[in-house]
Amino acid sequence: MTVTITQDIADIAGLADNTPVWFWQDEHPRAAANGVTMVSTRRISATPVAGMLTVQLEPGPCSAQFGVRRYDFIVPDIDATLWPLISAGLPAPPPPGSAHVRNFGGVTGVQRVTQSWYAAEPHDPTTLYIVVPD
Repeated sequence: MTVTITQDIADIAGLADNTPVWFWQDEHPRAAANGVTMVSTRRISATPVAGMLTVQLEPGPCSAQFGVRRYDFIVPDIDATLWPLISAGLPAPPPPGSAHVRNFGGVTGVQRVTQSWYAAEPHDPTTLYIVVPD
């Protein structure tokens, strides 16, 4: 039993994007929703018409490729719009105010240590020590 997945697709200028989208089921073949049919790993393409993508897919794990980008998602057992399925599988954005630490060179590692250890032990000049109370 397949379901219909649809999506309006436009480019950054708001024009209908009719670039083919590729779909496939990864890893290994699996049983379809009916429990009898086998779903293969063969890739299929779906080309939007006037910016409207319509494709029939078997419910279960699926991957979609837009250009060189790949998105993994789960096809539900009811008709659905593609974007909510893809966005549900995207990583969560970082919390507000968070930032990464950039190594500008010279640091080979980070180590969490206690105050007493830091006071008593020799220090590696290329290690960043995070000192916590005893």
